[in-house]
Amino acid sequence: MSAAFGGRSTSRAAFAGPIRHVYVHVPFCRARCDYCDFTSVAVGDPARGRAGAEAARRLDDFVDAVAAEWELERSAHDVRRVRTLYLGGGTPSLLGPDRLERLLELFRPHLTPHAEVTVEANPEDVDDEYAAWAATAPVAAEARAARGIRISLGAQSFSPALRAVLGRTAAADPAVAFARLRRAGVANVGLDLIHGIPGQTPELLGADIAGVVELRPDHVSWYELDVIEGTALAARLGRQLDPAAMPADPNDDVRATGYRRIVHEFSGAGYDWYEVSNFALPGRKARHNVAYWRARPYLGLGPGAVSTAGARRWTNAADPAAWAAALAAGESPPRTAERLDAATRAEERLLLAARCGEQVPLGDLAAAVDPEAAAPLARAGLVSLHSGTIRVTRKGRHVANEVCVRLFRSTHLRG
Repeated sequence: MSAAFGGRSTSRAAFAGPIRHVYVHVPFCRARCDYCDFTSVAVGDPARGRAGAEAARRLDDFVDAVAAEWELERSAHDVRRVRTLYLGGGTPSLLGPDRLERLLELFRPHLTPHAEVTVEANPEDVDDEYAAWAATAPVAAEARAARGIRISLGAQSFSPALRAVLGRTAAADPAVAFARLRRAGVANVGLDLIHGIPGQTPELLGADIAGVVELRPDHVSWYELDVIEGTALAARLGRQLDPAAMPADPNDDVRATGYRRIVHEFSGAGYDWYEVSNFALPGRKARHNVAYWRARPYLGLGPGAVSTAGARRWTNAADPAAWAAALAAGESPPRTAERLDAATRAEERLLLAARCGEQVPLGDLAAAVDPEAAAPLARAGLVSLHSGTIRVTRKGRHVANEVCVRLFRSTHLRG
């Protein structure tokens, strides 16, 4: 073994330390999008008719169950101070201001004065009442004016035709919802978009880029569409999805051309490309997501939520009814658990750091990385080796996963 790769690590081991980051998975949506492979259940509109009354009851029960799970897990893992709280889904904004406020009340006593609280929102939920709540809701109990709610608005595309391809049935205009949040005084608003949508021509991609630049959100997440077998979109496209059929060089793919365009345009517009799919104005990085990418321990609450601490990872059952029933009985929800061995933790540490171009001490990676593989990647300008650390370069970040696979000892991971 190379001495460089076997040296003593001076950094924090992956997922070690106290839990300071909490994710709450809200598994409900008005309707399930055709591309979605997340844990989500369509419940309709909780404000309409008899079906709406049933949906409202389920949402109320969900908040109660989160309260029960938080108390169990907080005690079990000695969670005292929370630096980031992220409400994702599903559609957290479907809960509405009152239920969201009830959720925040659970965590406020434990949030640090400058905690980051993020709530994902869909444009159809952003009415004047919601925008006013997002602008005025206090975060940490210790310093209520220190930091406001951070809203992550799911736009997907400004093109109604492309949103229809994705199976997004709501007609709400993302630009209108964004403007409403700004007018209400929400200071930290991000946009989530998708590229590589079937039918997304260079002109349509350019229109989406121009639309985002004009709005100038604080943060942009722009993900490549992943068409997953078993989703309605995969069935509609009617094609066999075979990863082995993907081109050997992702840069030859049309999607990669669009991706490079996005990176170029947003870098030129003053955004920091700080993770492969994420861009931020100065001081507006998503601190919760950065904690994931730095392999910090985190706690997940809700159906299908994942938690990782130390060498242990556990995943709640995806069925909301089974999850809620166990908590109503005073028990932990059904879940699966796994132990993360040293090689797995090292592989994940490198994969996560590669996405952000962060340096990792080579000693952290000795269990997973082949030292002979690093030098050719460095000569190709894909990684940088310096003072006992390795970093995936800006060039390498375009093919970060492929770079990591070439570094791994495990031959079954190599393409």
